[in-house]
Amino acid sequence: MPHGRSQQELHTFIKKLEQQTLETAEERHPIYMKAGLKNATYILDVGCGPGGVTKDIANHTNGQVFAIDDSPDMIENAKKVLQGLDVELWIGDAQQLPFKNEIFDIAMCNLVLMWASNPQQVVNEMTRVVKKGGKVVASLEPDFGGKIHWSENKKIDRIFAGKAIQKRGGDPHIGRKLRKFFVKAGLKTHVGLGNQRIWSCEEDKASYLISKKFYWSALQNSGLSTDEIKKWESEFLTSIEDNVQFDFFPQFYAIGQKKTN
Repeated sequence: MPHGRSQQELHTFIKKLEQQTLETAEERHPIYMKAGLKNATYILDVGCGPGGVTKDIANHTNGQVFAIDDSPDMIENAKKVLQGLDVELWIGDAQQLPFKNEIFDIAMCNLVLMWASNPQQVVNEMTRVVKKGGKVVASLEPDFGGKIHWSENKKIDRIFAGKAIQKRGGDPHIGRKLRKFFVKAGLKTHVGLGNQRIWSCEEDKASYLISKKFYWSALQNSGLSTDEIKKWESEFLTSIEDNVQFDFFPQFYAIGQKKTN
């Protein structure tokens, strides 16, 4: 299971990923345009997960999309999501891509490097399979070190500001490292901030209610009791009703171009 999740946890995780896909669509679309996705012939989506972002990619290009993930469960879900689209699905390791050198115009990943045991190797592999002059793209990678939240709950804010991700083996500060990974892979690199919009309290509430099971699971796995979680939830929802809730954390993107010589 991805990141040591049980079958039930996997189902909740997939639902969370599907929600993230919808919530970050407006942030990813300009990145696709900057990368020249529309006119690319062969595109690779690395770490495609349940297929939502892959579907977006396929709908933004006239080319053929290949998508790969190391989880058979994710690939099975992606098959349903991508039915009828020109997408070829593969099971494989992002750190050892099963493709020859220099065959794709663009290789992309989204919220993948944060979970990779060796993110530099993932970027190196994406660079290897891209043609000379082609693009390597990390569309969104968060950095929870820049997370700003009010009203504060120091104990629980620490969990959502990276502690829960670290417990799963992820890197909550991956965003600030994108330039290093891309430059070390030999790419001409541009790094930018993907999200600049501050959500309204109504949007925060809707997002929380959809993902409530995911948040409760993260807090329970961090050792909080039901009473502690209920108390936090009450304070959180009250701050939303009082229109003082503020929540922001940066998500960065990187676009790298492979040298032509």
